Amino acid sequence: MSDILPSLGILIRFSDSADTLPEVLKALKKQTLQPDVILGINNDSQDGSCRLIEQAGGQVIEWIAPYEHSKVLNFGLRHLSTDFVLILSSHTVLEAPDTLARMMEAMRDPRCACVSGKWDADTYYSDHIDWKELRHKGLKFGSIYSNSMGMIRRRLWQTLLFSESHETAEDYAWAIEQIKRGFICKRLDFPFGYRRSGNSRDHLFAKITFKLARQYGLHVAWLGVKRSLRQWFISLLSNHDQARFHEGRLLAWFKAGKVRA
Repeated sequence: MSDILPSLGILIRFSDSADTLPEVLKALKKQTLQPDVILGINNDSQDGSCRLIEQAGGQVIEWIAPYEHSKVLNFGLRHLSTDFVLILSSHTVLEAPDTLARMMEAMRDPRCACVSGKWDADTYYSDHIDWKELRHKGLKFGSIYSNSMGMIRRRLWQTLLFSESHETAEDYAWAIEQIKRGFICKRLDFPFGYRRSGNSRDHLFAKITFKLARQYGLHVAWLGVKRSLRQWFISLLSNHDQARFHEGRLLAWFKAGKVRA
């Protein structure tokens, strides 16, 4: 990387997010490294969310079509020209003031396509995921990179947009393809707050994971068919909520063409 400091943009998509945006924007204001631009994508907000973005020094553009993750993100990224872009949900608060600085430092590695925070303390993957590791460990249910709080190298997005064929997990698909092309995906451990509610998407995530595994010739890191069937049956007998969980993954495996476990 040259001595010229790379530029950083923040992309926030939102819809009636006035309850969460103040804390999100307040946390950004406290960062030791400040972005060059904040761009909000408004999806029919009626609660003053746009004004909050503008008061924080950001710009707002309008998305008028039905909301779809990948389409909205691609739309927003076309309106940015910074070297790096932090894609941030309107309900994700970066609690540590050095988070942006740490992410930008991680991106100094020219091999790094993207970096995001860790959702939990799971150590299954390393913090520098490459193709060799994915071939060895396979895919888990749950992305190695997240567009809720992930930074990407924009020039790589220019050659590969977020896939608009996936209902969700466009971040997972993008990161895997970048890794397949020889780049790496980094993960950082930093504190964050996440305020979001909605229906469970476990089955949908499982279906996409199996689909991606089949596409790239990878195995899926899960219990497998026999053990999942056993756990499903045990959960049914005990009337446990996990029965639906195991059933969803089994259905996802079957619909995806019986990907190897």
